[in-house]
Amino acid sequence: MAEQDFDTSDMYAVHDALRHEFARLPITVKAVAEGDAERAAIVGGHVLLMVDFLHVHHSGEDETVWPLLRERSPESEELVDDMEIQHALIHAASEMARTQAQEWMDSPGNQERAALHTTLIALEREMLKHLAMEEQEVLPLVGRYFTAEEYAKVGEHSRAHIPQERMPIVLGLILDNTSKERGDAIVNSMPPEAIAAFEQFGRPAYAEYKAHITAY
Repeated sequence: MAEQDFDTSDMYAVHDALRHEFARLPITVKAVAEGDAERAAIVGGHVLLMVDFLHVHHSGEDETVWPLLRERSPESEELVDDMEIQHALIHAASEMARTQAQEWMDSPGNQERAALHTTLIALEREMLKHLAMEEQEVLPLVGRYFTAEEYAKVGEHSRAHIPQERMPIVLGLILDNTSKERGDAIVNSMPPEAIAAFEQFGRPAYAEYKAHITAY
């Protein structure tokens, strides 16, 4: 199949956001004072949001990318096996982070905070390796073997599985952590009414959310 001509900048933009936010998470968690239940609730809630965001992104690939690559690129079977193994490792670390974040929110002590901090560092390490491999080896295959409509299903999956009330925050995180060029491509692909709603309500909601997360 000839290489397809469609834009995959949204995938890179999502990866940019995941890299930047998961790099900040251990630092942000560690900065919370022992016993500060209010701050632990805010930061722990952000950990849960990011774990959910990562899970939705990966489950979309599990459903829409790996099966087609196995079918159309048999020579890539070992690569797809590696991607799925990495997803499983990341999912296990994510679920541990989810549990530990909730435990820390319920009881914001030093021990709970340290356990979450350690897990987040390990999770970031696994995720960074995976994202780099995906960009270097998988996305070129997606461009070769997928149609634009098939590739679009990855984003459709995310939009279907992220709760509507969280969409402005997730979109804000993506736009805030990627290049202007990639961010503009995402916004310009949205329907005019969605752009208007995001500009009027979504950006202020994200700005307020970010202020709470970054406040020390």
